Amino acid sequence: MNKIGEAFAFVPPFGWEESRRGATLVFRQLERELRVSFWPLKEKGSLKKKTAALEELKQTALKDIGRDLKNTNLRVAIPLSRVDENKLEFWVQSLGTRDGTTLICSAVACSPLGILMVSLEAPNKPRSFPIFVDFLRSVHKA
Repeated sequence: MNKIGEAFAFVPPFGWEESRRGATLVFRQLERELRVSFWPLKEKGSLKKKTAALEELKQTALKDIGRDLKNTNLRVAIPLSRVDENKLEFWVQSLGTRDGTTLICSAVACSPLGILMVSLEAPNKPRSFPIFVDFLRSVHKA
């Protein structure tokens, strides 16, 4: 079990090599790379201010993963959708290269303490998307 910030805990993919790229945790196995980063809520004011700051963080994160939609080499496999899992709000999308070789899955998870961003880049093979889903199902509040 790994913790990131004080907001999220998760189970990393079994047998994957773990490293850091700045504040981002990176897990690698063969041609697959899973990146996990935490954007903490820094607002210390009222509940109203914290809620507004968290919403702003979420919108920034969603815009970040939405940039991939502008890449003309990518096509939407699963459009951005909300999924509630483990008492968390997730926003998930999946894209594939037009030639069908690469899958890019992204997710934003929201907790009262901040935002978790997750992305997987992997060969577009039957096992790749389930790896992403299994990882997201392991994410919960710390």
